[in-house]
Amino acid sequence: MQVHRGGRLQLRRLRADGIVRAWGWNGDGFCDVPTNLGPCSAIAALVYHAVALRADGIVRAWGYNGWGQCDVPADLGPCIAIAGGAQQTAALRIDGTVRAWGVNNFGECDVPADLGPCIAVVAGSGHTVALRADGIVRAWGVGTFDSGSSPNHGQSIIPSDLGPCTAIAVGAEHTIVLTGPPLPDSDGDGRPDNFDNCPAVPNPSQADCDNDGIGDACDLPLGDFNGNGVPDYCECIADLYIDGVVDGVDLGAMLAYWGPTTSSSASQRSDLNRDGYINADDLGYLLSRWGPCTN
Repeated sequence: MQVHRGGRLQLRRLRADGIVRAWGWNGDGFCDVPTNLGPCSAIAALVYHAVALRADGIVRAWGYNGWGQCDVPADLGPCIAIAGGAQQTAALRIDGTVRAWGVNNFGECDVPADLGPCIAVVAGSGHTVALRADGIVRAWGVGTFDSGSSPNHGQSIIPSDLGPCTAIAVGAEHTIVLTGPPLPDSDGDGRPDNFDNCPAVPNPSQADCDNDGIGDACDLPLGDFNGNGVPDYCECIADLYIDGVVDGVDLGAMLAYWGPTTSSSASQRSDLNRDGYINADDLGYLLSRWGPCTN
């Protein structure tokens, strides 16, 4: 059983089977774990809302939503890490980019445009901190100066002599890091091996079409007939009519454009391996995928 962060008056736990449990003060429903949440890989919370990262990379949030901290962006996509601040939520997407939403009184949701790929993100009470893939720590929000009183205690000021780090954490109004050399990156794609879903093949986007934790770059040997970088099992390119099944209609369309491809979009779709010709190679692949699309 993995214990994760609890709020001020409640505790949340992630069971070994990925099920989230919560108990304690439930004033705004932050202990009301959604019944349709499903298995999760991480949970986070600070004050009045909770965030969970489902096993498929989808982020869910619940509890007090007065600042929109539970309104997960529709275009967020699969993520690999989450953080729950006092009134904001942050997530680390599969491609290493950071997104943040909720209250933004101090710019805590204004992710720097030049942040670059990251491997970790945490959120406090008005500030957000990220650990870049190269070990550099960045922070934004409240605390860009030290007034000697709350809330500005310099928590967003990165010491000039800090150097590379391997882990980050925050309290409500302070920041803490673990220093050390940058983590190994065997394929040089900017994603340390421990955070790379395909550490032997450069894949900075970390694309993982089936969300199985193994990047598409490592799955391509299983088949990528059209050479677009997406494994065959994640797309149904032989379904020329895009009706969910490879059948005689698709076969007829391919035969109608047999030979060199033309500028016609239908002709180009029939050239499944993109070699400039619609021939036996394309026909053989179409027949091998006959039937309902399974992706």
